[in-house]
Amino acid sequence: MTSASAASAADGETGSVKVCNRGAYVADFAVNNKWVSAFPVGQCKTAKIEPGTTGEVDVTMSKYTGFWWTGFWRTAAEGGPNWSTINTRKAPANQDTCYEVGGTTFYAWETTTAC
Repeated sequence: MTSASAASAADGETGSVKVCNRGAYVADFAVNNKWVSAFPVGQCKTAKIEPGTTGEVDVTMSKYTGFWWTGFWRTAAEGGPNWSTINTRKAPANQDTCYEVGGTTFYAWETTTAC
């Protein structure tokens, strides 16, 4: 991870994870399996890393595909066939880390960006 993609949190504090959605889909992400909430294209969401967390956290980015009609909306946290993982990354718990997701439901991508 480069200094352009992560910023140190204040001394003694844990960092955060921010994901911006530039894709043609609804996105969601989780930090250590704790889902944030779905958000549409053009928006960003930030999750603070829980105090006391050390080392690295897992960041899972997902997209809502809508391919399988279930008759009702299910969040990424609830699971189901309408959500697909874009990628899972490791992020330092003591830094602010930012990502961008984009593309389409057929071809999604993610990248680390400057905070």
